[in-house]
Amino acid sequence: MAQPKLILVVDGDPQWRERVMEALASPRVLLSDFSEGAAALEFARREKPSLVVTEFALPGLSGLGLTRLLREDPALETVGVVMVTEYSSEIDRVIAFEAGVDDLLPKPFFARELHSRVGAVLRRSEPGRGTDAFVPTPRGLVTLHPTSAFAAVRDRRLDLTPREFHLLASLVRHGGHVVSRRQLITEVWGPDSEQTDRVVDAHIKAIRRKLGVAKDCLETVRGVGYRFSDVVITHD
Repeated sequence: MAQPKLILVVDGDPQWRERVMEALASPRVLLSDFSEGAAALEFARREKPSLVVTEFALPGLSGLGLTRLLREDPALETVGVVMVTEYSSEIDRVIAFEAGVDDLLPKPFFARELHSRVGAVLRRSEPGRGTDAFVPTPRGLVTLHPTSAFAAVRDRRLDLTPREFHLLASLVRHGGHVVSRRQLITEVWGPDSEQTDRVVDAHIKAIRRKLGVAKDCLETVRGVGYRFSDVVITHD
């Protein structure tokens, strides 16, 4: 039997925190709740959770700040992050996804939907899941490692979130063909996702920044979508 996964629930409002806990309660997970981001971060560094569910606004360290610090920590960079928040405008979503959030659900939420989204993020975060068809790029400048679900540029491991990795892998899998934003949403977030094109753009921007000398591999095709090309212009 698989070990239960540790999930941290972070919300300054005890009623919302309790609702999230009730929605996620399962023999397959262990839940720990926090009212402040700093306490959750300290606990995460010690216990290495599988996923964090957080509000955008928190006392002290915000959910946004918590996410960024998780992504900057090599031991926690692959931890799934789901934001359940009252701040759910398009610009709030873009900011959240640029910080490294894997999914965002506005309040009030349906318990079954939250449970489903958290499960999806946990599955995507599992090393090697769904990545067998992904291969290194032709020139080998960027390499995807299916088993451990990470990418590297010239043997330098990239600090990609699980969502960013799957987005990059999806583009590589299309072998130089242009992929529309809507198709990327379907492949990476799921066919029923309500994510917008701007969310895709925010993730692409983050990936391109992390690619460094290989950033020109990821091309924008104006008005259509994106393409991963093996024609690279380096800036060494």
